[in-house]
Amino acid sequence: MTEEQEREEQIVQRRAKRFIDDGCPTEEAYDLAGLLKLRDREQGCDDRRICFECKHYENKKCNAILDKKGHPTQQLRFILQRCPQFSLKGKK
Repeated sequence: MTEEQEREEQIVQRRAKRFIDDGCPTEEAYDLAGLLKLRDREQGCDDRRICFECKHYENKKCNAILDKKGHPTQQLRFILQRCPQFSLKGKK
């Protein structure tokens, strides 16, 4: 295994663990982490994101998209999607 492959595998493992810790079923967590690896590898081909990558995602809720009562929503946090409110964590 090359150094790059090892780094990718570490990222997949770390992501899958975070998803599992947040309530995602194990098999789905590893599938999603694998999809993200492919997305990252093919930069520019797939612009979909998941809630974990967004600065609006806190406490398993989206603070940018509110329900009819004005409460944060859970959204589709384990689904690759294009969200009009997405803002990458760590960016200002």
